[in-house]
Amino acid sequence: MRYIILVFLITLIFLNCQSQDLLPFRADTLWGYKDSQGVIKIEPQYQYASRFIYEMAIVAKNGSLGAIDQNNKQVVSFRYQFLQPLNTSELLFGYRTKYFGEYTMGVITRDEKVIIPAEYSYIIKRQDTYIVTTKQDSIIEKSPTGDVRSVRSFHGLLDSNGKALIPCKYEYLDWMNDSLIVLSKRVQGTNQALFNKRGEQLTGFEYMVFGKLTEGVAKARIGNKFGFIYPNGKVAIPIQFDYCEDFSNGYALIKEKDNWGAINKEGTIIIEPKLEYQEVKAILKEKFGS
Repeated sequence: MRYIILVFLITLIFLNCQSQDLLPFRADTLWGYKDSQGVIKIEPQYQYASRFIYEMAIVAKNGSLGAIDQNNKQVVSFRYQFLQPLNTSELLFGYRTKYFGEYTMGVITRDEKVIIPAEYSYIIKRQDTYIVTTKQDSIIEKSPTGDVRSVRSFHGLLDSNGKALIPCKYEYLDWMNDSLIVLSKRVQGTNQALFNKRGEQLTGFEYMVFGKLTEGVAKARIGNKFGFIYPNGKVAIPIQFDYCEDFSNGYALIKEKDNWGAINKEGTIIIEPKLEYQEVKAILKEKFGS
């Protein structure tokens, strides 16, 4: 009986919480909010209304965006042209540029303290850092219907206080894992380098591509040759093979011309590259169970 009562109470609490969820609805040209039972909780009064997320909703009034809580109390003032919650305490904010659908963006706290000024075309938060993007336009042609542009994007990384860790000048930025970042810039083509999340450069830009970090090393390519590097950027196995696969169970397949072989984690060739791909796989499975 105690178990049944407990389940009943939990169910009531859950249903009550669910009933507090407010959903936007439109009446004529204005938006308001109803609960899950259809009861109007906030009368229609906004030009636009989003769903609640992180205990706030983005709404429009007099042509500007702000944010309210579920009691219709203003939590962010109505003075932005772009507004999007990042989490419970931070929001992206921004203003329109001359081109339709584009904004300059920054980051503010819920009490509207500016962490990052509105200087970027887009911002993504990852862990305690911000990936920021700017655009460089080149006008190719002007016409009555609009400019024809060539647009290049550049990426950088800021810390939790908005301080630059990596300048916003790289054409590609991607995370290898939670602490390593791959950046690229045009150096007689598109070359890549490895950085850590503190903005420290670990390799030069002589690499064409990095693979995923597997068994403590990452595949790397320079020119037409492949090898492996450590997470600190040091070369683990020389960049000397025509191709190689990621390590699996301590071994990696390598290719020389049209032949395949295998190496161990020390870079020692354990199967000479003289065989077909499937033959090497079969030998590894038979000898090493991999």
